Amino acid sequence: MVEVDRRKQKVIAEIVRRWITSEVIRNYLLNLLNLPVERELPAEQRYLLEEFDRADKE
Repeated sequence: MVEVDRRKQKVIAEIVRRWITSEVIRNYLLNLLNLPVERELPAEQRYLLEEFDRADKE
């Protein structure tokens, strides 16, 4: 049962990643939430995200 939950979590995480990288969804959320957005990530956050991506692919 736990294994099914982990698989679902991975699927959900992938969907959220796709949504975040989708320009349409990003603009929709930006307008909906009226939040200021930094176009460039600071180097430390960019490095951490790259590390997460590498670990996820392994």
